[in-house]
Amino acid sequence: MDHRVFLSLIFVLSGTFNVLVVKWANQQQVIGSDGKLHGFQHPVVFTLLMFLGEFLCFVVFKVIRLISSRRGVISDLDSILSQDSSEFRPVSMLLPTLLDAIASILLFTGLYLTYATSFQMIRGAALIFVGIFSTMFLNHTLTGRHWLAIFTISCGLLDIISLDVQRVEYDVVTLPYTDKKPILTGDLLIIIAEILHGLQYVYEEKQLKTSNVAPLQAAGWQGIFGLGITSLLAICMNFLPSIDPFNHSSRAVFDDWGDLFAALQGNISLIMVLIAFTISCAMYNFIGLFIAMYSSSANRLLADGLRVYFIWVFVIVMEWEYMNLVTIMGFIILQMGIILYRQALFLDWYRAAVARWYRARYVDLGSENAAVPNSRPADVI
Repeated sequence: MDHRVFLSLIFVLSGTFNVLVVKWANQQQVIGSDGKLHGFQHPVVFTLLMFLGEFLCFVVFKVIRLISSRRGVISDLDSILSQDSSEFRPVSMLLPTLLDAIASILLFTGLYLTYATSFQMIRGAALIFVGIFSTMFLNHTLTGRHWLAIFTISCGLLDIISLDVQRVEYDVVTLPYTDKKPILTGDLLIIIAEILHGLQYVYEEKQLKTSNVAPLQAAGWQGIFGLGITSLLAICMNFLPSIDPFNHSSRAVFDDWGDLFAALQGNISLIMVLIAFTISCAMYNFIGLFIAMYSSSANRLLADGLRVYFIWVFVIVMEWEYMNLVTIMGFIILQMGIILYRQALFLDWYRAAVARWYRARYVDLGSENAAVPNSRPADVI
C-alpha cells in the first residue's frame, strides 16, 4: 500500500475516533464537585488534550532526528519526518495555533449541543472558507465549477441546520437539551469555528510550503504554543460565569475543573478514553499537516470529509440517532457539492499532468539521443 494512501486512511479513522469519543464522553453523567450528576461538558479540556497530543509530535520529531543522526544514514521516511529548514520560524505557528485553539473550543462546545452526524456534515463548511481564503492569500483561482460547488454545499448546510431544529422533538438520545435554541446554537458555533479553521488551514499551507519544514516539527510547535494558550484560557473559563446552555456545571462556569477532577476519580474507562483521544489527536494533526504540505488545504478537507460515512454507520448501528428522508437528502446535497469541488480539483490535476507530459515529450524529442518515434498504429502498440 502506498504510504500516502495509508496515511490518508489513518487520518480519516483517527478523525472519526475523535468525534465519536468526545460525543460518548459528553453523554456520560458524572458526579460533580457539588455531589450532583452533570454531563461531561469540558470543551477546554478536550482542546488542551488535543494540543498535548500535538506536543507529543515534537517529542517524536526529536527522537527520530536523534536516531537518524546516530545511524548516519537517513532514509526517505526519516527525511520526510525530520527534515529541518533554516527558513522555518517557530513563531510562525503562533497565529494558526491561536485560531485552532479558539475554533476547537467552539467545535467541542457545538458537538456537545448537537448530533455527531450534523457536527461532521456542518464541518464541510470549511471547504467554502478555504476556497475563499485561498484566493485571497494563495493566489488560487476559483472556476465556475468551484463556485457552483460552494453554492451546493451551502444549500446542503441550510437543509441540515433547519432539520436539526425539527429533529430535536423526537431524536434526543445524544442531546443534553430538548430545546431548539441549544441545538441551533451548537450548529452556528460549528460554522463560526470552521471560518477560523479555513483561515488556519490556508495560513498553514502557505507557511509549510514556503519554509519546507517537517510536518511533525510544525505540529510539535503548535502543540507547545497550544498548551500555553489553552492553559490561559482554561484558567479564565474556570472562573467565567456563563449563561444557559453553557452553565450546567457545579459553579455555573463555562468549564469547571473541579467537576473534571471529581468525574475522573475512580472512573478508569473515562481516563483511558481521554488518553486514547490524546494519542489519536497527535496522529490526526500530524497527518493533516503532512497532506497540506505535500498537497493542499482543500485536499486535506476533502480527505477529512470522508469520515462522515464512518460516523453515520456507527451512530446508526449504536442507535444514537434516527435516520429520516430529509436528513439523507441534506447529506446527499452536501456530498454532491463536495464531489463537484473534488472533480474540479481532478480537472486541474489532469491538465497539469498533461502539460508536464507535453513538456517532457518536447524535451525528449529535442535531445540528441532521442529515440526515433514509433510509427506503428496506436492500437498495435
